[in-house]
Amino acid sequence: MFKNLLESFRDPLIQKAVFTGFSLILGLISATLLRRLIISLKMDPQKKQQLNKWAIYLILLLLSFFLLRIWAIQNLFSVLQHTMLNKLFWSLIAMGFIYLLLFFVRRFINSLKVDIRSKHQYRKRASYVAALVTILTLIPIWAGRPQQWATVLSVMGAGVALALHNVLLNIAGWIFILIRRPYRTGDRIELDQVRGDVIDIRLMETTLLEIGNWVDGDQSTGRVVHLPHGQIFRYPLYNYTMGFEYIWNELSILVTFESNWQKAKEILLKLGEEESAEIQEKVQSRINRMARDYLIYYRKFTPIVYTKIEESGVKLILRFLTEAKSRRMVEDNIYQKILIDVGKAKDIDFAYPTYRITGKSGNN
Repeated sequence: MFKNLLESFRDPLIQKAVFTGFSLILGLISATLLRRLIISLKMDPQKKQQLNKWAIYLILLLLSFFLLRIWAIQNLFSVLQHTMLNKLFWSLIAMGFIYLLLFFVRRFINSLKVDIRSKHQYRKRASYVAALVTILTLIPIWAGRPQQWATVLSVMGAGVALALHNVLLNIAGWIFILIRRPYRTGDRIELDQVRGDVIDIRLMETTLLEIGNWVDGDQSTGRVVHLPHGQIFRYPLYNYTMGFEYIWNELSILVTFESNWQKAKEILLKLGEEESAEIQEKVQSRINRMARDYLIYYRKFTPIVYTKIEESGVKLILRFLTEAKSRRMVEDNIYQKILIDVGKAKDIDFAYPTYRITGKSGNN
């Protein structure tokens, strides 16, 4: 009986059926182990679900690949003798190994006891290194001998430059951002009339958490904006916080001509000095640091009040330094104190547009 079983196993059809069964069992075991591994990870449930989906797709792809080999050819590995399939096979192996290594590197980075911004930068750098290693690994696989690399790269470069002009421009912008550092994650910038806080810098685009638009006071709108890096070569870039995270801000009030405007001016100046007292030393040190790289200097950091005559009264403008990301909060605090102090002063009244109608009595 055992002898008959061995003889029947020599049948190619039986061999294929047995290998198919083993492949299906191996695929099922792999899917179960991967699912348990993903469930044990400490990450967002939505990311777990997405990762589990991609793991299933990968297992199905590999399983289909092996089943195709089993039923298409008798020798399981003879298909690798085909040049194109051989290159594709080793490319998939290399990419899978590199990104599996990247997965564990990112997990190690997430376990480090450093601030969130540093973790984000480490993860981005690890992704850049993985992408570079992948490219350097695929070139010898597909280009063959080193003597052929220059030809392959030249032909590929010419075609890519024509077909992917905007993509290459975005990559060039990304390289410019990495080298020149016009902004970093956490900076507040404005580019092409879009303002926001930089929350991510990727190969093709920068992601902002938008501020302004229909919201006053440079506060967040809640929208996420993606800016292609190529725009950095087309439009001026404004950085609110790079090197010097303080901006000059102005707020104004209008008092009547009959009011004691000198007293109102003193009130504004006092409130401005109270709000900016804590940042004076920091401002000076930041200016000294910026002077090392830029031809920039300020002689006056203290608040100042300007006077202007308007149609309806005397306009007093308070100019003061404040942190770029707390401008609205500081304005709110100063305005509340203005209302309190002006309300206590009996000789100061706020002005507003008024009309006076006068006439002369005529003779009947």
